[in-house]
Amino acid sequence: MNLGIFLSSGESFQSMTKSGQDIRYKEFYLKIFSKKFTKIFIFSYANEKLNGLPNNIIIIPNKYNLHRFVYGFLLPFLNIKKIRQCDVFRAYHLLGTIPAVITKIFFGKPYLFNYSYDYRKFAKIENKMFQYVLLSLIHFPVVFFASKIIITLRKTEKWFSKNKVIYIPNGVDINIFRPKKKIIRERPVILSVGRLEVQKNYKNLILALKNLNIDLVIVGNGSLRDNLIDLAKKNRINLKIIKKIDNTKLPEIYNDANIFVLPSLIEGPNKSILEAMACQLPVIGSNVDGINEVILDGVDGVFCSTTVKSIREKIQKLISNPRLSREIAINARRKVINKFNLSNLLEEEIISLKGIKN
Repeated sequence: MNLGIFLSSGESFQSMTKSGQDIRYKEFYLKIFSKKFTKIFIFSYANEKLNGLPNNIIIIPNKYNLHRFVYGFLLPFLNIKKIRQCDVFRAYHLLGTIPAVITKIFFGKPYLFNYSYDYRKFAKIENKMFQYVLLSLIHFPVVFFASKIIITLRKTEKWFSKNKVIYIPNGVDINIFRPKKKIIRERPVILSVGRLEVQKNYKNLILALKNLNIDLVIVGNGSLRDNLIDLAKKNRINLKIIKKIDNTKLPEIYNDANIFVLPSLIEGPNKSILEAMACQLPVIGSNVDGINEVILDGVDGVFCSTTVKSIREKIQKLISNPRLSREIAINARRKVINKFNLSNLLEEEIISLKGIKN
């Protein structure tokens, strides 16, 4: 059986390298896929070549360097020979399904895609109005023509026909993300991983640490970087921002921290909170979709509201109670092993792909 992969709109191995996700995708996902399918065709949005992949994986570049939205619509026709060799397609996210829908209509090829969060809602919040309109236009045909839809949040299950939905949450490689001996520090370290944008609520996280004698590390980049640095200086918070780090080096960052905090205003299915839990780090998260389906308050994590006062209180609660903090951290690691083990979840995805019939 041959598998075709439509990456998310505009995505390529070049963009994955920039975000530090390339090694994770190549060394884990593609190695497993390569053992389960005869050939794998990956349709990239960049004009690129790649070495070091298994022999049965073929990269199909955007050799005309077309804009991602234009290429998404033309991709099936520009690569018709390769499209016809594929038996089933795996598309990523709602925008990434545009070539999949066209392939289904014109060539009768089935596809599966993941619906990870409310894409239109996020586009509206980020003021990406063109994207919001496009997502609204394609939503119905994408869902209608899909053979199966992977949901990562239970909340979204009711949005689709029951016979199409497969629940497969985000997962973590528990062999890479695992606990190591903690370094004893004079000052506790709070860690967060995410884009430096309004919805992550990092402004309130910084203000919550005022006069607490705690260091803050944020892994991520975004439009608010300079504003957050200025805010931390103004309030005498020791803030370190790591713009980019390879995914395989993230476990070191998690294991250097004492508490992981994600006080988001809105959230999709979040991998960083799972990675922190896998590293046996106590986590504090806001009680919003994407977080409240992962942690159980007081058992394997702690809920906070999005206010400065609540974030501060929950941090102080864990720091002042090492026994509770350790108990929550141990439970968190146990939950990830049982429910969010990436190897098991990827096997479920492969079974679903192989079960799709033309």
